[in-house]
Amino acid sequence: MKKTLLLLAAALLTASSGCARHNAEYTTEATPEEQPAGNYVVKTVDANLRGTAILNAIKADYKGKVVLIDFWATWCGPCRRAMDDVDRIKPYLMKRGAAFVYITGETSPMKDWQAALPQIDGDHYRLTKAQWESLCTELEIPGIPAYLLLNKDGSEAFSNLKQGGYPGNEIIQNNMEVALSK
Repeated sequence: MKKTLLLLAAALLTASSGCARHNAEYTTEATPEEQPAGNYVVKTVDANLRGTAILNAIKADYKGKVVLIDFWATWCGPCRRAMDDVDRIKPYLMKRGAAFVYITGETSPMKDWQAALPQIDGDHYRLTKAQWESLCTELEIPGIPAYLLLNKDGSEAFSNLKQGGYPGNEIIQNNMEVALSK
């Protein structure tokens, strides 16, 4: 009985821990041609870009804005819980001019990703398997969720890319307030 309880506890702990890299089989699916109504925009980057060139292309769209970039996946429970937390501070920060960008890869099944979009205000990028892997490797992202906050000039204001996990609304909001005041 003790072994069974111990195995059950270990399984629950493993299932509820942070989302490290997900090793689901990747599938290549077309970008959605139509977007349902919502406060989100689906954006793309050149499929030939790899690594930090992807990040540089994304940064170029947000010159003059403070941007919180969220690396996430649809299957990642901690990612979704963090998004719920951010939703409490997002409207205020958006009114102040901040942008919210969400980056995921093909481990987020297309249908699940499309279904999630209307609930996540911001700009969304869904990278190919090769793009996601090269970006995570170059940025040394060990797992998700992970966050990168950019100043108005595109420089880094805050990052937990190498640690991962949601740092909390207080840290995110404080860092965004500082960046917005510059």
